[in-house]
Amino acid sequence: MYIQAPNRGYTHDGQQFCRRAPFLLLIQQHDAPWNSQIYGVVRTVALRQCGHWMMGKARILDKSYTVSGSYGNDGLTLSVDTIPPDARPLPDELREAWNTGGGWNSAGSEAQAMAEWARKELLR
Repeated sequence: MYIQAPNRGYTHDGQQFCRRAPFLLLIQQHDAPWNSQIYGVVRTVALRQCGHWMMGKARILDKSYTVSGSYGNDGLTLSVDTIPPDARPLPDELREAWNTGGGWNSAGSEAQAMAEWARKELLR
């Protein structure tokens, strides 16, 4: 999810786009158990409409990951090969808010708290 308002608009044929801006990704290592630590990391991401979805790419440790929707995976965590050094563990209270926030393929009621945490702790 964008933590700062991106410059957004429409192409000449009506497709939406968001120019590159800081984006909060929730990540987990792909070979870790489902209930393992969740990390937050901010990357500059541009999204473009692809059918009904907004999709883009994020670079983490020299590898490109396809991102879509909130937190990089439509409201869920994005599986990565390795947790980057600039990632920070998601605080327990934010994880609980994310679990109970009511988001479905998007951010839920936790969105504002997540954005504030990311701007304070991850945006450098």
